[in-house]
Amino acid sequence: MARTIVDYELEAWIRSSILSPALNLNSKMTWQERVQYSVGHAINDFFSLDPYVRMHTPIQVMLNRRWPRSKESFRSSLHYWEIYNRVVSTLTHLASAYLNESPMIMYEQLETNVREFDLDLSVIFHTVWQQTQGHGFKIQKFLVEDHPELVRAFLHLANVFWNSAYGCPPDEVEIVLLLSGDRYTYTKEMPDLQQSLDYVYLLYETVELDKMSGHLETKEEHRDSACFVQ
Repeated sequence: MARTIVDYELEAWIRSSILSPALNLNSKMTWQERVQYSVGHAINDFFSLDPYVRMHTPIQVMLNRRWPRSKESFRSSLHYWEIYNRVVSTLTHLASAYLNESPMIMYEQLETNVREFDLDLSVIFHTVWQQTQGHGFKIQKFLVEDHPELVRAFLHLANVFWNSAYGCPPDEVEIVLLLSGDRYTYTKEMPDLQQSLDYVYLLYETVELDKMSGHLETKEEHRDSACFVQ
């Protein structure tokens, strides 16, 4: 049976080793993970509704269902409400832009074989939309952290997955930053496939070495924060 490269394990390593080197992955979820978890469920719940119902249901209602009740991992009460207000603003804008549309894929974990590695690749796709012109698809990823390494990692993962599964690069990849509402959009600027293959395999090998040395332990809660599925 082929080994599997798992996207949320790679992202967890980036967060712990590059974004927050002092972070212990055996500790409780960070505020970023808790926020991303609640946002994912909010988007999933909202776009599962019929378009008519969405018109009368603010996405903030969906967000409030799983928004962290405890302020424990936030820096302060002010920080807690600042993050909440920023996320509400971004989600409200998103919901209004797609009020009458529904994703083709929504929070699904898909897997494909990468023959160059003789490994399987598993990626959680937050939303995938059919382009309005009817040609191609847009992959959408939601991030709390605006960090180039997380953006770069997903871009390479999506490029390898799409080429392996469908024989071509993604038509469009959009990274939505939850705290600012900004977006990184990639269409013709997709990396060269070999560059993406090299990046993903090197990152995978690094994570595997950390696992063997006992520096990294994959926790189910980190998977939940990535895929937003209970």
